[in-house]
Amino acid sequence: MNAMKHAPQFPPLLKGHRVPDGKQPVKQALSMLKKGKLGAGDVLWSENQSRLNFSLVLEPEVKRERCGEMLYMLMVAFGDALGAISNPETAINYRWPNTILLNEASIGSADLRLSENDENQQPSWMLLSIDIAIRRGRSETEPGYNKDQTTIWDEGCGDISRTELLESVSRHIVNWIHSWSEDGFKPIHEQWMGRISEKAKIESNLSDVEFIGMDEQGNALIKRKEHINRVETLSAIEKLRGENEASQNHSI
Repeated sequence: MNAMKHAPQFPPLLKGHRVPDGKQPVKQALSMLKKGKLGAGDVLWSENQSRLNFSLVLEPEVKRERCGEMLYMLMVAFGDALGAISNPETAINYRWPNTILLNEASIGSADLRLSENDENQQPSWMLLSIDIAIRRGRSETEPGYNKDQTTIWDEGCGDISRTELLESVSRHIVNWIHSWSEDGFKPIHEQWMGRISEKAKIESNLSDVEFIGMDEQGNALIKRKEHINRVETLSAIEKLRGENEASQNHSI
């Protein structure tokens, strides 16, 4: 079978780069970015058919504090993309800051990394990533073992392929980036909040207080006693990423 025949087709402005199964697109993208080998619109996608795993390079034209808005853009684009090709009864939800849920169980998450060098407080690049379980791998547990985790296939969407989903997400990303450039963050904010999980609105290891919403840039507003505090998107995902990496290293 000719693998190139089944390579994803990307919309204008995006350029795909194949990453072999077993390697992580985000790690390869970070290595190439440090060498100046990637630019805006480059998409590194994994050949793994069991997961939707890709990283997208953008070159932001806004200051660092607004870059977190793109994390929610990616999540909304994914939600729209899966909703367009899945069973209409499938419930797609989010948990702040970056968890994506299907029928209230996690299927994966989005991520955002920024360059450390800024010019006028503006990062030189942004790396958006997403890792979604389409179906279980051979070594993974049977459905129902962990009630908080599932796959797209286990939720009745077994006819969706990695390539079909990647192409759909890519088209919706381009549409939402255009919407963001024209109308700002408000439409994304409304779409994201419209899909927030009712069971757990925020990651439990971030806070045990009441989540009451997001501010105009996507940072969480939480209530502790009589006070409302803000938790920044970038610091939250860095904390979660560090905990996940520490857990993975501990299990090796």
